[in-house]
Amino acid sequence: MIKKQLKNAKRQVQKHSEIAIFKIFKSIIKPLSRLSIRVFETKSIRQIVGLIVVISVLFMAILPTSFVTAQTAIYKNYSQVQAGAEVIKTEESLRLPVDSFTITQGFNFFHPGIDLAAVKGSPVYPIMDGIVVYVDHGRFGYGNQVVVDHGSGFKSLYAHFAKIEAKAGEKVDKDSILGLVGSTGWSTGPHLHLQIMEGNHWTNPRAFFEGYFGQRLASTR
Repeated sequence: MIKKQLKNAKRQVQKHSEIAIFKIFKSIIKPLSRLSIRVFETKSIRQIVGLIVVISVLFMAILPTSFVTAQTAIYKNYSQVQAGAEVIKTEESLRLPVDSFTITQGFNFFHPGIDLAAVKGSPVYPIMDGIVVYVDHGRFGYGNQVVVDHGSGFKSLYAHFAKIEAKAGEKVDKDSILGLVGSTGWSTGPHLHLQIMEGNHWTNPRAFFEGYFGQRLASTR
């Protein structure tokens, strides 16, 4: 009995809704033409209007939940991608060549690199994985120097070593020790002179590191 009453009540609500919608449509369409009124007075059109009402109610009930669910999924996936990117960056395919340093000279036309003053004997590491392509034990200019080819057009030069630990043709990674900080060649004190070649030109190492790490490169001692 109760189910029958609910069913009848539901029908009444639907009927009243159809009538209300029909009246609204009729009032809007009436000024246009009598033909349009006759069309909307047909039984089939009223049924279509009723269907539109039901679909609209269901759509309004379902949409908010679906939207929130979709938004949550998108945010979750975005967070995962961001987290993945953060992990990749945390692994750092690029590193600073010395752990503790003071920037004593910057990059300019006559000095195509930066000077990092450090404690004599401090280890010097490659900024990226690569292969040692040049080693020179000199008394002038850059003194004891090493050049590493990182592939993809990138090379790096390290100069003024007190002692060179790497050999030409050796494969190195970010944890390999190329040599020890010194003051050989034309140098006024223990420091590492670093140059980075990108393609066929020397690029500013400071800007190179800042672009990768996303923060200003500053002295660490």
